[in-house]
Amino acid sequence: MSAAKPYQIRKAAVLGAGVMGAAIAAHLANVGIPCLLLDIVPPGETKERNILARSGLEKALKAKPAAFYSQRGARLVSIGNIEDDLEQLRGVDWIIEAVVERLDIKQALYSKLESVLKPGTLISSNTSGLPAHLLVEGRSEQFRHNFLITHFFNPVRYMRLLELVPNAETDPAAIAYMQQFGSEILDKGVVLCKDTPNFIANRIGIHGFMSAIQHALSEGYSVSEVDAILGSSMGRPKSAIFRTADLSGLDTLLHVADNLYQNAPQDEQRELFRVPEVLREMVRRNLLGEKTGQGFYKRIKHPGAESTILALNLQTLEYEPQPKVRFDSIGAARTIEDPAQRMLKVLDGEDRASILAGETTADSLIYAARRAEEIAESIVAIDEAMRWGFNFELGSFEVWDALLQQPAILQKVFKDRELPALVQRVQSAGQDTFYITREGQRQYFDFKTGIYQPVPKPAGNVSLSAARSSNKVVRDNGSAALIDLGDGIGCVEFHTKMNSIDEGIIEMLRYAVEEGQKQFRALVIGNEAADFSAGANLLLILMGARQGEWKMLDDAINGLQQANLLLKYSPIPIVAAPAGRVLGGGCEIVLHCSHTRAYAETYMGQVEVGVGLVPAGGGCKELLLRYGADLETQQARKTGGTFTPARRAFEIIALASVSTSAREAQELRFLRKTDTITVNRDVLLRDAKADALKLAEARAAGQWQPAQAKLLLLPGPGARLVLEQQVDNMQLAGKISEHDALVGRHLARVLTGGECSPIVPVSEQQVLDLEREAFLSLCGTEKTQERIQAILMTGKPLRN
Repeated sequence: MSAAKPYQIRKAAVLGAGVMGAAIAAHLANVGIPCLLLDIVPPGETKERNILARSGLEKALKAKPAAFYSQRGARLVSIGNIEDDLEQLRGVDWIIEAVVERLDIKQALYSKLESVLKPGTLISSNTSGLPAHLLVEGRSEQFRHNFLITHFFNPVRYMRLLELVPNAETDPAAIAYMQQFGSEILDKGVVLCKDTPNFIANRIGIHGFMSAIQHALSEGYSVSEVDAILGSSMGRPKSAIFRTADLSGLDTLLHVADNLYQNAPQDEQRELFRVPEVLREMVRRNLLGEKTGQGFYKRIKHPGAESTILALNLQTLEYEPQPKVRFDSIGAARTIEDPAQRMLKVLDGEDRASILAGETTADSLIYAARRAEEIAESIVAIDEAMRWGFNFELGSFEVWDALLQQPAILQKVFKDRELPALVQRVQSAGQDTFYITREGQRQYFDFKTGIYQPVPKPAGNVSLSAARSSNKVVRDNGSAALIDLGDGIGCVEFHTKMNSIDEGIIEMLRYAVEEGQKQFRALVIGNEAADFSAGANLLLILMGARQGEWKMLDDAINGLQQANLLLKYSPIPIVAAPAGRVLGGGCEIVLHCSHTRAYAETYMGQVEVGVGLVPAGGGCKELLLRYGADLETQQARKTGGTFTPARRAFEIIALASVSTSAREAQELRFLRKTDTITVNRDVLLRDAKADALKLAEARAAGQWQPAQAKLLLLPGPGARLVLEQQVDNMQLAGKISEHDALVGRHLARVLTGGECSPIVPVSEQQVLDLEREAFLSLCGTEKTQERIQAILMTGKPLRN
């Protein structure tokens, strides 16, 4: 075994500019790694030898969902071709091969790479299933030592899973480095796999797909029925089975299934991977899914009306209208939030949905338990692979645990089937479950030792759930909690539904600043939910407006405004740690904090106009200040004047602009240039706490001072008329409705300072008063109330 080598990735190269290769290059650029994107020169091409790489980059720039955090990131990607630019690979630290899934083509490319590799260059393949030991056949010792498989999932930026598959001679230091790099730098959930066909996620996932389609064909379930049954009610994405297949591409799924059939001859379930003729025929007819516009589903567009989605009849291969699919067990489970309990409710039913759910669950769980020791280092790796690779709410062994705790449902699901040996081991030698919690620490059954081991966590991990278990909660009012993170740092955690802002959250923010400063040196505002906050509690606003509770609404809005001012002028530093959706009032809370440590996938914006309102928690005021409306900046500014900040803020708020990433949030100025970004969600609170500690130490050293109130110079009624003219023009052109125009005029009045003089400064409170006045006025309109009701009932904006 070679001695440990120091690895460092400062520049990378991706070979193959197809969908995956270009997306990998884009994501490397997202995290600041310059990347060379190369592809072949098309046969006979003489003019544009880089055409394939250029085309791949252009497609990545147009991709939806976006492949780049920001379009500016494309500057870090340079293009070329493998024939002319091979020598440039001498200057990179990591080469990712992402060419067509053929062993001979990959091996021919590796032969070329051998001539230009420098010592210490990491080489990896993005193959979805070819074994590592076959890929490195005939390669030099240095190549084998620096080679491993890095299997990304599509779309690369958003899918969490990164499977690492070393070959028998891969340098352990390279494996350890890529685990750390993949997690900390690339924001991936890294799973170490054994070198077996299709690794972990596709091995278990394709088995599940083939099981579902075999049951559908033999038992007469329609495409629509299968997806209605095996979707969110069973802890899976709404895309379920067949819609997911359309998104992945049926040709890709068949390739993986064929690979398993050919390369896993000892698998007792091998025959399940024999592709049914109906799927072969779909591929022959080019019914591949999204990439060809039709697969198991087909969208029919109607001019001026909503599209119709047809479903494929698996017997006739003709498209038919989708019937309304209803099952009692699915209906009973729909409102249950806990995924395990939701799943158990379906499995305990007696209808066709329960039968299919039970059959496919039994198939999948037995297969995972039988394959576990062959394909993975632990059950945790399998569960993480399924959650991160297929967006399942629960991994295979987490589902086993739910069933093991319900013997009657376990018996019903497995009937006369023998439970796998691994499950029997847990029942006899373990504690009847694969996971247990001891002293606030989650542990898993280690099949290597037969004892429970701690579930691995990132170094320095900060866990709010662990802090709760350790009695670190200082105060909890039901909507939010103040939790002691240690080292003199407190954390305000929201835990309402969608973390929507209510009276309890506002009260906790006030308490944390006013009383928390007596106990803590700095505060973090963050949580472990998918979304930081979806904004204000719209139901309470609608009820208050319809009941004419104007004083209650005025007090509630003023309460949020004053709480946000407390955050902004807090005598101790306050660090916001947003992730996911940070909308409306949630965005306003972040805008008022001393510093922000944002997760890279942060979607931030003031979206109040979508429900016929304007930001009223200080969002208008803060965006004006971010664009330079304060007196000091105005006095120093030579061009643009007082109108520019109002115009820019108006453009962003009126369009309900939401950042597609934390990087874009900086471009929109929801985040400052000095705010910092973390790419790994698992360590966001760790990093936010570290930022809070630095600011606390700077405060102790006299190097950090609380913010000071600012005066604003706003352009007044003349500028408002200009903005209103733009609104009127859009209404005349039919781009916005009459009510949109009314909202726009209210917003223009707030941002230009009402009736203020353009040469007389106004206070922050004066702008807050304008925000509150506009908000309440719009709440009183019937159309705004209709918009709020539509969002609450359908989740979709109403344009009335």
